[in-house]
Amino acid sequence: MTSTTQCSILSALEGQKIVVVGGDRREGALTRLRTAFGLADVIHCCTRKGDASPKCFESSLRVSGVVLVVWVLGLSRTHHGEHLHQRCRELGIPYIDTYRIPHPNALLAKIEDLHLTDALETRRAHVLSLSQQRIGGAA
Repeated sequence: MTSTTQCSILSALEGQKIVVVGGDRREGALTRLRTAFGLADVIHCCTRKGDASPKCFESSLRVSGVVLVVWVLGLSRTHHGEHLHQRCRELGIPYIDTYRIPHPNALLAKIEDLHLTDALETRRAHVLSLSQQRIGGAA
């Protein structure tokens, strides 16, 4: 990974929020992500294969400041992932799937492998413009 790409990714994530959907809450892993990227928050939505409805995480996608969604596949229903991916496309939120809550280095590598840097920067700009509209424009 080039340092320029890495800096762009870090800049796009800093001060924003990530939603992680799937599996059990692993506070250590969530804290590592929050700290490594300077995130405002990591929102974790626990799911079970027995949960039939994807509605449990729907509202988390609409939280202000969400720039990335990570689906922990294998720990939730395939239908959850399909619904999540569709909603992310509709909302313009970059989406990644992994087998576990990723380590920050693994997440950086995955973002680069999937060529999501531009999508993250675009999403961040969109989120910032929405927040400026909410507070009545730029200062």
